[in-house]
This record gives sequence, structure tokens and C-alpha cells, in this order.
Amino acid sequence: MRLIKRLLPRTLFGRWLLLLMAPIVILQGLLTYIFYERHWDTVTRRLALGLSGEIATIIDMRDRSSSPVVLGDLLLGMQSTLQLSVTFTPNTKFPVDLPPPRVYSILDRMLVQALGERLTQPYLIDTQRDDGNIAIYVQLPDSLMTVIAPENRVFSSSTYIFIIWMAGASAILLGIAVLFLRNQIKPIRRLAEAADAFGKGRELASFRPAGAEEVRAAARAFLAMRDRIRRHIRERTDMLAGVSHDLRTPLTRMKLQLSMMAAGSETAELKRDVDEMDKMVAAYLAFARGQSEQPAEPTDLNNLLQELADDVRRSGRELQFETAQPVTLMLRRLSFKRALSNLIENALRFGRRVRLTMERRRDSVELHIDDDGPGIPEKERHKVFRPFYRLDQARHGSGNVGLGLTIARDAVLAHGGEIRLANSPMGGLRVSVRLPI
Repeated sequence: MRLIKRLLPRTLFGRWLLLLMAPIVILQGLLTYIFYERHWDTVTRRLALGLSGEIATIIDMRDRSSSPVVLGDLLLGMQSTLQLSVTFTPNTKFPVDLPPPRVYSILDRMLVQALGERLTQPYLIDTQRDDGNIAIYVQLPDSLMTVIAPENRVFSSSTYIFIIWMAGASAILLGIAVLFLRNQIKPIRRLAEAADAFGKGRELASFRPAGAEEVRAAARAFLAMRDRIRRHIRERTDMLAGVSHDLRTPLTRMKLQLSMMAAGSETAELKRDVDEMDKMVAAYLAFARGQSEQPAEPTDLNNLLQELADDVRRSGRELQFETAQPVTLMLRRLSFKRALSNLIENALRFGRRVRLTMERRRDSVELHIDDDGPGIPEKERHKVFRPFYRLDQARHGSGNVGLGLTIARDAVLAHGGEIRLANSPMGGLRVSVRLPI
């Protein structure tokens, strides 16, 4: 069963074409076999028996009549009416250079059987001549009888005509099936392209439900799902942005009041709490902006990475980055740049050396951010992408609110990519981002 599944076409078009053509091919194969075994076999056998009977008649009349004139008239009549050229060569044996009868040829097989039924004398046949004739040699006691007959005397061309008609009909049916299936597959392929583009944050403006009713129903369900997802993201983003924006006003009043209070240990602690709340609100606003819809545009990924490296160097820190082969992708530039910036900032926060590399593959691009920091335990890696989740080492004195990796992951997923965490060759953490081309 597994072997059959591996041999089946992988595409829907191929499977439908196989399902449509297999019964036709099997039926035509059976018809061809029946025609070959019954019609051609019967017709060829009867023609071969007829020719063998004529040869036997000539031999019999030659034995009965000793008159050369009668024999000559008989041979002339055979040549004019039956297209048989018959000669007798006295004291001659079989030719030594004749090819043997072909085992796979129904003509040779039927002719040998028919001659064996009609003749008692030794005989040989030659059906592989280049002049379109066949030769039959019969060894008589005093001579060698040679009979030259047209091949169509024992061969029916209707078989070839039948096969040509069968092949032609199959080709026409195949052409019609291919055109029909292409028109049926096209709406399904466009639906798959629309779903893939939506998953990558792109848009197919010309997509409309088309095709069979079932395909149209699937397309309408996809469009409804797309609208619900967009509405959900928009409502959540607006709510988060509104709440974060509203928190700015009381935070500003608290900062103003703290600035007017006398300095002290309690005042310092309150200032730290207010600063942390301010950073959290800023992170919430960044998260909301990352969820907002931005149009995707062609972006040179190499230039984008170079800008990130330059931004890091201008802040007085070092990021190892080597210019790679230019790759242009459809990206929401600001959202994706913010995601990579969060990943790089996270690596710079816990590592002294950070390296950014890019690998071009056949159908994707992989970005690797390596550091020499403490890394993340393997059992914790699936948790760090949760909103507001922070490792113990990141909770003290880092100003981290636990949204950096969440923003990065959402941005990468919105572009149809994936993000993975692993051990870095530099000893710390490796963050790998894969984007489809």
C-alpha cells in the first residue's frame, strides 16, 4: 500500500488525470488485446490457410500432369489472378542464408502452422524481405519450388488502422481531459495562493470565488475567516493601543508629582516603579504597532540588516555582520525591522559578542543571531515567546517586560516564516529566523 501511495501523483491535477484516464486506457487495452487475439489471429490464419491451400493445389496438379504446357498455363493463371510467382528449380536445395521465423510475429507463426497443415513436404519461409513480398520454399523430390507472394495476401492492415484510431482517440480524450482539469484546478490553486499570501502578510486583490460550487464555498469560507481575523487583530490592537495611550496621562502626572517631592528612599523607589511602568506602556504600544496592518513592499533584506548593524554601532556597541548576497522579499519593513531589532537587543543585553549572519537557500532565507551569553535552558525555550514571560535572570535590573520575543515571533509568523532557538556555536543562544522566498 505504501508503495502504491509513493507511485501515485502528488498533485491533485495528476491524480484527477489518472482517475479519468486509467479506465479509458484499461478499456482500450482490453479491446486491443481482444481484437489482436481474435480478429487479427483469425484473419491472418485464414489468409495463411488460403495461400497454403493454393501452394498445395499447385504441387498436386504438377504431380498429376506431366505436360509442361498445362503446368505453364497454370502458373501464368496463378500469377495473373492470385499474384503468385511460382518457379521450379531442378536439383536445388534450400537457400542457406534464410533468416529464421520470428517468434514474436503472428504472421510467421500462422504461416508456419498453415503450411504444416496443408503440406507434407519440407518447407522454409522468408517474411523479412525488403520488397514487400514473402517467399515460401518447398523442397520437392526433383526440384525446389519457390513461391513469391505479396505480403498483403497473408497480412491484414486493419490492425494498424485500428491501433491508429485507438491512439488518436486517446490523444483527443487526453487533450480534452487536460483542458478540463486545468480549468477545474485553477480556482483551487488560486485559493491556495491566496491562503499562502494571507499567511505571509500579503494580499491578492484580484482573488474572487470561482470554479465548482464546492470550491466557491471553500473560497467564501476563507474570505469570511480572513475578515474575522483582521477584525479581531484590529480590535485587539486598538484596545491595547487605547489602554496604553490612556495610561500615559496618569503616568505623566505621577512623574510631575514625584519631581516636586523631596528626595528620599521612598521617592526613589516610586520613581523606579513609575519608570518601569513607563517602559511597560512603551512596550505595549510597540506591541500594538507591530500588530497593526502595514502594506508589504519589496525590501532588500541585505540593506535592512546593514541598517540594523549601523544602528547598533552608532549606539556604541558592536555587532558582527558581513554583507551577503542581495535578496529582495515582500516585507512589512517597519514591523520586521522592529522584530529583528528586538532579537538583536536581547542578544546584546546578555552577551558581549553578537554575530548576525544570513544564508540563502533554495526556497528560503535564514537569519542567525548568535551571542556568547548564558543562553536559555532547553526546557524554557518554548515559554519565552509567551507575552510577559521573563526568565529569572531577565527580571532583575534589565528593564525587560517580556514582550520583545513575542513581538519578534508575531512579526516573523505574519511573514509566513518561523523562528527557532538553539545553542549557538559561540556558546550562548542562537535565534534562527527562516523566511520563504
